[in-house]
Amino acid sequence: MHNIISYRIGYADQPQMPLDRVAAVGITHLELVIRPEGKNAADIRQLLDPYGLKVGSVSTPCPIAEDTVFDIFETYASLAAELGAGVLFTSVHAGEMELTVAYDRLRRIGDIVQQHGVAIAMETHPDLCENGDKQAAVMAAVNHPAVGVNFDTANIYYYNEDIDTVVELAKSKEYVKSVHLKDTPGGFHDANFPVFGEGVVDFKSVFEITNSIGFHGPFTMELEGPKMHADRPEEMEKHVVGCLEHLRGLGLMS
Repeated sequence: MHNIISYRIGYADQPQMPLDRVAAVGITHLELVIRPEGKNAADIRQLLDPYGLKVGSVSTPCPIAEDTVFDIFETYASLAAELGAGVLFTSVHAGEMELTVAYDRLRRIGDIVQQHGVAIAMETHPDLCENGDKQAAVMAAVNHPAVGVNFDTANIYYYNEDIDTVVELAKSKEYVKSVHLKDTPGGFHDANFPVFGEGVVDFKSVFEITNSIGFHGPFTMELEGPKMHADRPEEMEKHVVGCLEHLRGLGLMS
């Protein structure tokens, strides 16, 4: 089965990189950010369809301490399902909330999104999912099939010291619903995210581990840093192409 390689593009009507260029370099799927006032699925499809682009995941806010969070996930899950996306990417911070309460609320969110055939993927962020141990423990406690992890290959290094992406992924692999692909020099709080292959991330092993448990995507390139500025489109596209070439060179995408 082929891997689904996606690209976190931002807003469909204000993409990080022009949609025609995204399609031209061989990307087929996107992770979208959608404004609260939003657009309906038909509006979004009208923007993407001319380029043959599909939606792999939808970025979703998660104010977990507020009761509005349940309506938010109902809205986003419905939209994701209409767009053909199976994943809601989200960042969850429990803060001062008791963990048992946070877990209960995550289970309720899981019930909501599951009705739409969608799952949530919690970002590799503090304070619930910043490393493999935390991810595995939290997912086991929540124990809901529609609540899982977005494993970020570079955030593991950003939020932890003396750590390795492959080792951490092996701890939480069974809970992975989506993956963010980023490279990194490997330093703690180092926000320099280079072209794939120029950092320490072993992308081939990441794919081997996730493929081994039946996960084939979305693997979403979340490209950040000084080379990713819309006012320098040629430099940005060169960065994107370099990342894709590394994945192709490893045999991870066609």
